[in-house]
Amino acid sequence: MNARSNPALGAGDEFVWLEEIEGARAVDWVAAQNARTHGALCDAAYAADFDAALKILNADDRIPFVSKSGDYLYNFWKDEAHPRGLWRRTTLDSYRSDKPDWELLLDIDALNEREGISWAFAGAARSPDKSRALVSLSFNGTDAVELREFDLATKRFVDDGFKIPQAKTRADWLDGDTILFGSALTDDDSTAAGYARLVRKWRRGTPLEQAEVVFEVEKNDVAAWFGVNHRPTHESVAYWRALDFTRAQIFVEPQHGAFAGQRLQLDLPEQVSISLEASDLFVSPKQDWSVDGKTIAAGALAVIARDRFLEGARDFEIVFQPTPTRSLQSWSETRHGVVLQILDDVRGRLELATRRNDGWTTRALPDLPDNASIDAQTFGGEEEPALGRDLLLTITGFDRPTTTALWSGDGAPQPLKRAPASFDATGIEVVQRHALAADGTRIPYFLIGKNLAAGGAPRPTILYGYGGFEVSLTPAYMAVVGKLWLEQGHVYALANIRGGGEFGPSWHLASRKATKHIAHDDFAAVARDLAASGVTTAQKLACHGGSNGGLLVGNMLTRYPELFGAVWCSVPLLDMARYTKLLAGQSWIAEYGDPEDPEEWAFIQKYSPYHLASAEQNYPPIFITTNRTDDRVHPGHARKMAARLSALGQPVWFDETVAGGHSGAVDNTKQAQSQALGFAFLRSTICKG
Repeated sequence: MNARSNPALGAGDEFVWLEEIEGARAVDWVAAQNARTHGALCDAAYAADFDAALKILNADDRIPFVSKSGDYLYNFWKDEAHPRGLWRRTTLDSYRSDKPDWELLLDIDALNEREGISWAFAGAARSPDKSRALVSLSFNGTDAVELREFDLATKRFVDDGFKIPQAKTRADWLDGDTILFGSALTDDDSTAAGYARLVRKWRRGTPLEQAEVVFEVEKNDVAAWFGVNHRPTHESVAYWRALDFTRAQIFVEPQHGAFAGQRLQLDLPEQVSISLEASDLFVSPKQDWSVDGKTIAAGALAVIARDRFLEGARDFEIVFQPTPTRSLQSWSETRHGVVLQILDDVRGRLELATRRNDGWTTRALPDLPDNASIDAQTFGGEEEPALGRDLLLTITGFDRPTTTALWSGDGAPQPLKRAPASFDATGIEVVQRHALAADGTRIPYFLIGKNLAAGGAPRPTILYGYGGFEVSLTPAYMAVVGKLWLEQGHVYALANIRGGGEFGPSWHLASRKATKHIAHDDFAAVARDLAASGVTTAQKLACHGGSNGGLLVGNMLTRYPELFGAVWCSVPLLDMARYTKLLAGQSWIAEYGDPEDPEEWAFIQKYSPYHLASAEQNYPPIFITTNRTDDRVHPGHARKMAARLSALGQPVWFDETVAGGHSGAVDNTKQAQSQALGFAFLRSTICKG
């Protein structure tokens, strides 16, 4: 492929100048587009929606979600008085009370005022003795962070402590005076995708530039990842050579046992998930794996003693076997057994798997709701040789305010916190339906609205989807959507299209690269079903998606415009010719394909909305949003698509915020503005008439 025919070089792209994130011409264009959008949409109804959304997001009686480390529960909290948030901690006994006694560790707003920088909190890693932490600070929500050592007793950053300048960085402690880190500080430190290529060991008191390289990958790999296990008698370090977004070579370096001090590559498929918390190796392959004369099915969970595996044994035991409707989403190793987080026809289930003499057996955790999403996370216990005993459960549903509970292995989970109801759910019904894809596959979707069984006239409806990277869309409490949309009598639908992980790895693999369009076709099938069943009409139906979901709804605009009355497209990928040249795009080639490969560009261009847009087609109105500090999906995608549609005379609205990163969640005010603008757009389109 020569320079003139290489689509990734952007030859003939009249709007490539909009990729200059801080370019004067581009910034002026953004300001003009924002002013036009705000002038049209920011009316009294928008103001009321903004106030209602912000009230929900800042509510004092929200659940303060926590993680446990040592004796403390850690929480990060944002509210009206602290828009950038407070990092704080408390004890479990105090947390159980209605008004926990929080110990303030770090006030991000106060830090920003002192330093004159718009930091956002991006997490912290506690040292093995829990006396210090490696705090990550993000500028306005970027993925790139500045890392600083923090003393938890004095509540101050350590003047001469570990500090790494802003970059895409991952770090953890080896001991109180040594850390491992991977940081994309320079071009040599970085992969072509912009992630860390090297993992270094840095000892206290030595210069950063002298940190020892202990693991490295190739320039064209996605990244070098690592994980440190501090569990006493099971200490180890694992390294991942991420070949692409789905494939990796995994190495383990145990500190105990027959292989202590050795770094060994695990003889596993490249597409696999593992855990190695204690003496067992748990493996879940993404494709069927033939080993030791038997086949471990894609999405199954198998186990073997780690040292026996390293010695050459391959007699895995099966812990979980998937079915066409039951898939394993994740698992947690506990001293009681392995807790399996399962989706059963997109409904959450938790089961405890325990080993017996005749194999593994499972039982459901007691007293959990049948029709909800249930998430399980280990709750402390990282310092216990025999594994931790506690799990923190988060239970939620579309019309069910979120609750949390603690399960310690015996009896029913013990309730911890309950979120307030944010909207009036009177008459709200949740039903699961199925649309029929072109190849006969049943595509499930959830429908949420008032008095659905009663039927009636078609109603304004939002159809939401994602369809990529094995991400599962599951029920979750619709706090803001419920208040601003469902309370009005409108309808919301969530589609579980292929490309996601709702039915295991095969559901994802059905929509990758040359078959990526299948996710988009599935979504269109759901849109048709909504209209055919009388829930809505094309004129009253809007689709909404963000990131990969932005690519999804961009394809609804350009490939299926007749099915929708409006498109809400957030932080999207849209120019699939240049996506690999923009920020983290190269890391997604395994999902979409390589536009610089002529054979792959042949199918990529068929789902590249930026290239499909045509003056010969009438499109529904589209609202495209992005964020200037998004260093994952380049804002140029959204900018250029809006400019191209405008040049073609198509109805397009655009809004770009200047803080928030890819999630747009650095403060609640920005989130409330984004939601209120989106619903204002829908009022002006599918709710009219």
